[in-house]
Amino acid sequence: MKLAYNLGFITLISAFSILNISCNQTYEASYSKMEKIEKKEYKSHNPNDLWLQQRSYNHAFDSKAYVEQMEKVKAFNTKSKFAKAAAPSDIDAAWTSEGPGNIGGRFNTLAMSPTDANTIYAGAANGGIFKTTDGGSTWNPIFDDQAYLAISSIQIDPTNANTIYAGTGDRNFGGGSHLGNGIYKSTDAGLTWTQSGLIDESIVSDIAIDPTNSQTLFASTLGNVFDTNTNRGVYKSTDGGASWENVLFVSDSSGAIDLLMDHTDPNIIYASFQNRIRTETISLASGVDVGIYKTTDGGMNWTELTTGLPTTEQSRIGLAMSPVDNNTIYACYTDTSFDVLDIYKSTNAGSSWSAMNVHSAGLPDDVQGGFGWYFGEVYQNPYNANQLIIPGVEMFTTVDNGLSWYANVPEWYTYEVHADKHAILFLDSLSYIIATDGGLYKTTDNGSTWEDIENIPVTQFYHIDVDVLNPGIYGGGAQDNGSMQGNANDYNNWLRLYGGDGFRITFLENDDDGNYFQTQRGGLRYVNYVDGDNIDLRPVFDAPDRVNWDMPYHINEDELLLFSGTSKVYMMEDAPFGSYSIISDDLTQVAQGTYNGNIARHTISEIAQPNSDPNTIFVGTSDGLVWRGEYTSGNLWNWTNISATLPDRYVTAIRISPNDNQTLYVGFSGYKFNEQASYLYKSTDNGDTWTDISGNLPNIVVNDILILKDISEDSLFTALDGGVYFTEDGGNNWSIVGNNLPLVTISELDIDLENERLIAGTYSRSMYSFDISWILDDTSSEPPVGLNEADETFNYYPNPVQDIIQFESGILSKIQLYNVHGQLILNKSINASTSSMDLSELSSGTYFLKSDGYSAKIIKK
Repeated sequence: MKLAYNLGFITLISAFSILNISCNQTYEASYSKMEKIEKKEYKSHNPNDLWLQQRSYNHAFDSKAYVEQMEKVKAFNTKSKFAKAAAPSDIDAAWTSEGPGNIGGRFNTLAMSPTDANTIYAGAANGGIFKTTDGGSTWNPIFDDQAYLAISSIQIDPTNANTIYAGTGDRNFGGGSHLGNGIYKSTDAGLTWTQSGLIDESIVSDIAIDPTNSQTLFASTLGNVFDTNTNRGVYKSTDGGASWENVLFVSDSSGAIDLLMDHTDPNIIYASFQNRIRTETISLASGVDVGIYKTTDGGMNWTELTTGLPTTEQSRIGLAMSPVDNNTIYACYTDTSFDVLDIYKSTNAGSSWSAMNVHSAGLPDDVQGGFGWYFGEVYQNPYNANQLIIPGVEMFTTVDNGLSWYANVPEWYTYEVHADKHAILFLDSLSYIIATDGGLYKTTDNGSTWEDIENIPVTQFYHIDVDVLNPGIYGGGAQDNGSMQGNANDYNNWLRLYGGDGFRITFLENDDDGNYFQTQRGGLRYVNYVDGDNIDLRPVFDAPDRVNWDMPYHINEDELLLFSGTSKVYMMEDAPFGSYSIISDDLTQVAQGTYNGNIARHTISEIAQPNSDPNTIFVGTSDGLVWRGEYTSGNLWNWTNISATLPDRYVTAIRISPNDNQTLYVGFSGYKFNEQASYLYKSTDNGDTWTDISGNLPNIVVNDILILKDISEDSLFTALDGGVYFTEDGGNNWSIVGNNLPLVTISELDIDLENERLIAGTYSRSMYSFDISWILDDTSSEPPVGLNEADETFNYYPNPVQDIIQFESGILSKIQLYNVHGQLILNKSINASTSSMDLSELSSGTYFLKSDGYSAKIIKK
């Protein structure tokens, strides 16, 4: 049985029961304090740094290249359908969503049908659009056919509930965020969608529809925040989105972040602007172009509103309008410390403003956690003009128009309501739904109690692991959601195991009562639930040193060795109870004197060790170096740089064959415009030489490679930014696996051998599994149906065969060769003078020969 730690309680998990056992109070307090500290440390950094860092080439993210390739991958996956004719038919089956539904991910926006309060649409930061028609009890994805699943805004035509506009791109742009390609329109309540312009504007932050003429639309856009550009500002359409005109542009580094249409006169519009540029090395989230603009003639002319408003450099501005008085406007300013400066109020439609002094009225100084560019909103209850709400790490409200403020959610670390709130949908004077980094929550009593309502699989997994001691139990570490475990049988009841940002989680084979859990920037702990151990295994960094947001570690259970990587390799003997020794120098390009960009970004990103060779270890770095370490004596290791012929890219995966210690695979990440390559390499000589096995893979990031034990080395799975792919011929030809995965980042793969399923962790759509019994049964002695009809056998040799197979002369006239899936591979005439067949070009594996009255099984090396 496996024990799971859950917010200060010990939870005993088996296939049949869950037993809660209280920890001692000291342990509970210690854990709670540790979790608060880890979360606070995390909140002092930009969210999701890792996703962007991994995809940066030469330490700058090429957004043009990323958009180019993601547009192509959808076409590739469609084209791959006919290529599956040469692959097993099983490969085109459906994936199963394993969950979690209850431990959600980030949502940016909410919208409710104007005719049915039970019909609600939720837009996820990276996971598409979900729809409920029963008020949130059940949700269904309705946008998965699109290539861009980052959703910023959803607006429904107030005169026609079937017409919906969705703005793509992530308006709360962090390092793990995605660009979009403009606006999509549906005229059948989300059943189908068509692209409706603003492709180059990249992020559509808000949309407003004229209720008197629904052909007139306004859209605020941030543009491509990875660079300066002129595709920013406010756009107008007078033909229902068929064409657009830029009606307000401020600067090439600032975009429109919020849009407010007067509810009495649709020609009056307010737009707020924010300076925003986000690269792997630069995060510009404030500037002098921040401001509020107003038009009273439908966008023809605009005036900047300044009287009583801050005139110095600021960050983000959120806007709200009184539901009973269109002249009363609120503007929440985020300052250069990235927290709330104040809320400014105008009672004369923006002509002048006055500060509400919210902090002296009870609003904490750090309500936005020091990264207010990620929030920056203010909401007014349309059913109660005296209520304002500011979402942030926590959420605070006033019900007396700003005289006093109080928190109306439980503290984030209780996980009753997840931290980081982004959007609010009001249902009545006391009821509303909020969108957070951990899903959707609903209150019916103005925040006194809350219900988790989303049950939507949008968890952003970095890493996953299969619990071999409890078949069918899958665990993973997720952005902003810690570590968790579960499966489809308990889809909406996955268990939280550990806090912080979750990364690698390790279920141990030789230690049924212990797990390893990892949090951001090198946090690593061993927890034993029976003995009460909670051991901090974070390396004590040898200054100067650097550590990845997702520090790699490797556990050799048989030898009780733990390896952790910063810029150097740390090794612990007698893990987890020993102490670290440093067994390498700096292995990054910093030590080589060839590094570019921010020195802090140059770290070890991957560590791997052969299953049966504790004296060899392989290391990859974020700046394209791959090393082989070989033990000599004591704590001394010799290190050989084996990356001379490999690309200069972020090393995302090093995987060693479970069938041969000399065979290893390396995957890389990084986008560069017009570079047509997907980086996946194989070595059969311990890394001395490398072969490109990317074949026909789409030119996107390689995140993981999976090699199956005791199966042909030519049969591989790989995880890319746009799906899971399979090859039977060692990488010459790849086919997309499955027919129902949305186009999202597949972060890691694992295998559940007991249940014969491939497990895929995604960065935005939780976890999936896929039936691979068809390949795991390759070693079956039984031929496929239809190949067992022959009633005699014949003599042939050698078997197994490497190149040429010989047959008994004069018996056969024609011979057919089938693979284990019953597909015809070769059809050849045989006579007395040519009683042989050349199989040298054939992939390794099991095959069946058939001729009139004869059959045979052969193994190809």
